[in-house]
Amino acid sequence: MDFKLLFMLGSVVASLSGAWALVRSQVSTLKQVQEEIKQTLKELKREQDIVDNNVSVLRNQIKVLSDILSPSNLERENKWKGGINISISDMQEKMKTLQHMHNGVHPPISKE
Repeated sequence: MDFKLLFMLGSVVASLSGAWALVRSQVSTLKQVQEEIKQTLKELKREQDIVDNNVSVLRNQIKVLSDILSPSNLERENKWKGGINISISDMQEKMKTLQHMHNGVHPPISKE
């Protein structure tokens, strides 16, 4: 074999081994970046789960409040309060009548 041919063959082998080392380095770097992306994605998914849970809780709270403040519920509650107000007024009138009849004077009680 010719010296030039051996030199060219050596150059090609050296070139290929350098390229192989560069590829291995690039693959290693890409694997690290991929792992960082996976960790970031896991963190984002965890945060999204927290946000989804909070949204569900808020939706349930809003539903409870809207049920409490619904027109039919408010109507029923106001009717109930109206009934209580009428009962209180009636009881006050009866109490006034009893107080008027009693007038606060007690006859003496003899001890035997």
